[in-house]
Amino acid sequence: MPSPNDNPIRPWTFAGIMLSYWCNARCEFCYVSCGPDASHWAEPRDAVRWWRELADLARGHGKRLKVHLTGGEPFGNWPVLLETARLAHAEGLTAGGAFQKVETNAFWADGEDIVRERVGQLDRLGMRKLAISADPFHQRFIPPERVRTCVETARKVLGEDRVQVRWLDWYEQMRDTRDLNRQQWAAIVRDALARHPERLVGRAGRRVAPLLEGEPAEAFAGQTCQRGILGAKHVHIDPCGNVFPGTCAGVILGNAQYRPISAIWSDVTERYAGNPVLAALIAGGPHALSRCAEAGGFQLHPAGYATKCHLCSHVRRFRFERGEFPATIGPGQCYPPDDLPADPDDP
Repeated sequence: MPSPNDNPIRPWTFAGIMLSYWCNARCEFCYVSCGPDASHWAEPRDAVRWWRELADLARGHGKRLKVHLTGGEPFGNWPVLLETARLAHAEGLTAGGAFQKVETNAFWADGEDIVRERVGQLDRLGMRKLAISADPFHQRFIPPERVRTCVETARKVLGEDRVQVRWLDWYEQMRDTRDLNRQQWAAIVRDALARHPERLVGRAGRRVAPLLEGEPAEAFAGQTCQRGILGAKHVHIDPCGNVFPGTCAGVILGNAQYRPISAIWSDVTERYAGNPVLAALIAGGPHALSRCAEAGGFQLHPAGYATKCHLCSHVRRFRFERGEFPATIGPGQCYPPDDLPADPDDP
């Protein structure tokens, strides 16, 4: 097993607090499998407690924390989003750029007035940037005119440098993708991902990765996840308190509802060798995790895998469905049954 000295362990200084898995869209790209069926929202006081504990952890290592509020779609419950920002601001947690951004797909932006009002309130509570999704996945659900209204109005309120558009090249030539057939849409997606390599886990691992050329699992041998788990500085916390490393949704490091975040960080960095899933990922990556699963009947997909994360997602789903390692492989929201029409190439 590699030594942490090979890749220094870093404190968590960049965190996304997911207020919900709810989203008006059900994008094939979504790495946390969000959609309109989800109903649970984080309690603002819990979200701010996690924020405070993360800030304390970073401060204890001489660092500063940056937080973004996300989902799902955080604007799907404006009172929860606003109250979370208000409580964090009242505690001084948003000062000095610590409240890095709020992410949105702009579904709610049906006029300039509502954008001015909401963005203005978040600005006064310390939000540094508004991040707006614009890509071929979201435009199957979100009309381009709403995205443009959100972007252009937010730029008037915040200034252009405080509005982040993902992806800007798509936004500049944005089109509604709802009228495209599967073949047309897949061609656009391949072109977009060639310019913007992205995570392929969750629903993306099942629906988008098969559109790309696959490689055999052996091609990812030796590609460990040590940097992503021990050295990334980045975590997400879902609305139930589950802590995920970086963008590895579905790998639970601990639950902040029941344990202090500092204790979770210590468990991960000091005792990961006692966790079979984390130990395999840190020492050998998804290929090692797949080899362990083969003894239990796991079968590699014959078309191969687009990335090591695609492989990891496939292995973890297999183990989740068998009820293995529930404290680490979960929650169920990240491993839902098929919730979109089947593709014959889905692993």
